[in-house]
Amino acid sequence: MGKGINVKVSRDRLLTALTDKLNEVRFNQEKYLEQVSQYETDKIWHQDLLKQHALRNPHLIEEVNLSPYRSTGDKWVLELVYVMPKSDTPEAPIEPKPLYKGGSGYGRNYVSNDYNDIVADLTNAIRLLEMSDEDVVSTATYASVSRYL
Repeated sequence: MGKGINVKVSRDRLLTALTDKLNEVRFNQEKYLEQVSQYETDKIWHQDLLKQHALRNPHLIEEVNLSPYRSTGDKWVLELVYVMPKSDTPEAPIEPKPLYKGGSGYGRNYVSNDYNDIVADLTNAIRLLEMSDEDVVSTATYASVSRYL
């Protein structure tokens, strides 16, 4: 126990694997951003639908609030509280969860899971490997990027 492994990895294989991972991370981020955009659109649509449903059904008003006595010029602002059964309306859209956010560990053991950090690390590793004349990569070099593979 306590003995590290010593493996030589082909530079070309590692470059291919890192490039594939970089493309995957970028694709996942693009997909996530599209889902966020669609969620925002769906959320507005859902809110508008609920407002229309409420206006067509005044009997659903449960409360009228005039608190804290808001007014605009010569008009009072009233807030109407509608209570609608969820069965009468479509399901609310679900917000997508980010794939790359935050990190773990402390100090030297901190591993970022932020999209920009991952892309920067992968890009830097690819650039360095492309400049290398060696056919194989040392275990230490491989260890620094293996968490992404």
